[in-house]
Amino acid sequence: MKILFVASEVYPLVKTGGLADVVGALPVALSATNDVKVLLPAYEGLMGMLSDCRAGPILGNPFGYGEMRLVFGRLEGGSIEFWLLDCPNLFHRQGGPYLNEDGHDHADNHRRFAALSWAGAVVTQYGSLMNWRPDIVHAHDWQTGLLPAYLRAWSQRHPPVVYTIHNMQFTGAYTHDQYLETGLPESLFNMYGLEYYGRYSMLKAGIQYSDAVTTVSPTYAKEIQTPAYGCGLDALMRDQKHKISGILNGVDYQVWNPATDELIDHHYCLRDMDGKALNKQALQKKLGLRIEPRKPLLGLISRLSEQKGLDLVLQVLPDYLEQGAQLILLGSGEKSLESAFRALSGRFPDQVSANFGYNEPLAHQIQSASDFLLVPSRFEPCGLTQLYALKYGTLPIVRRTGGLADSVWEDISGRPQTGFVFNDATVHELWHALQRAMGAYENERVFRQLREQAMQQDFSWESSAAQYTSLYKRLIT
Repeated sequence: MKILFVASEVYPLVKTGGLADVVGALPVALSATNDVKVLLPAYEGLMGMLSDCRAGPILGNPFGYGEMRLVFGRLEGGSIEFWLLDCPNLFHRQGGPYLNEDGHDHADNHRRFAALSWAGAVVTQYGSLMNWRPDIVHAHDWQTGLLPAYLRAWSQRHPPVVYTIHNMQFTGAYTHDQYLETGLPESLFNMYGLEYYGRYSMLKAGIQYSDAVTTVSPTYAKEIQTPAYGCGLDALMRDQKHKISGILNGVDYQVWNPATDELIDHHYCLRDMDGKALNKQALQKKLGLRIEPRKPLLGLISRLSEQKGLDLVLQVLPDYLEQGAQLILLGSGEKSLESAFRALSGRFPDQVSANFGYNEPLAHQIQSASDFLLVPSRFEPCGLTQLYALKYGTLPIVRRTGGLADSVWEDISGRPQTGFVFNDATVHELWHALQRAMGAYENERVFRQLREQAMQQDFSWESSAAQYTSLYKRLIT
């Protein structure tokens, strides 16, 4: 099959979260038996990261934002060809893919990602003009939600579109005046089309007009059909449930593997765990923590937001820090949470290390050094950090929601315990989950067994890729 991925980020070219990891790894897993291309914006500096760059077709200036063209290239030694949508007026700017230097949304995000969706639709519909037309299109999150809407508006036969929701919370909602800039017909602006509480939603467009909708875990696929998780679109999700499926994300074990990870100080594996203890000591020293081999070290790698349940951590953790536990935090987000964790670090300077921003090497080092990983999310479509933690023998402490419920087990019949799971997003529930974790840590035999069970789990992309391949084949036959 010829498969076109369309997304706003892909690791290692540009990353703000798990979306990039998925779009970086799934095409590689599929490329063993398929011809896969990935279309994304040509953010400033991306072309310099690719080798064998060559100019593709000029797509014109349909919106008046400046001329758009495609540029083709690959990562050195990579199997995937990237198609960059080059339009300097839209994508060459300071800040990140979505936010400016002040941390606010780029004011023209509605234009930028309408252009990405439009370009994806053009390649889908007219790819034969450049001798490559996909058999299936796989679009990701709100930034590409208008892609199937353009195809619907053009009313021509086209390849099927699979649309993956990585996080329902981000609806890509904008005003009616901004809708008029997309070039889509007014006939689609209604409750059965893109209209969303008086605005329009790119996410809703993707759900409404795609041929299949997937989410990144089976449990999340059910949760988003309820008012609590559906972000005002739960009725639509129930109406479209015949085309919704949940496929758990996988892990790229070429990148996340303690036996080969180039970003950690000491390698280790299930048969030889000495390196994990050495990594703990090395990271404690590096970050200025008290070197305590027998005290539990908790890792926390997260976007700093209420969704992630970090307010619960701030209320519960001091009890455990008083008993000698340690915490290493890596994340960025809400300034109030940053301030709270800075204050916690100031209160326990040799037990808490608060690190803010994006730091891929430190993320790997925290996974390799920690005894536990905290993921107390109020909702979590999939989550990847807990999957990485399992491979690194770092026992996850998670809330039973979304992909966390599908990947970490405690007291589940027929499943080996691989972490500690609590049901409700309350201080009480998290406190008791930590109690169980600390109790297991004190029993060396029990803790070693849990760690072994965690490291034996296999969440490689091959299983997920097989499920996607089956879905693609059903759509094109």
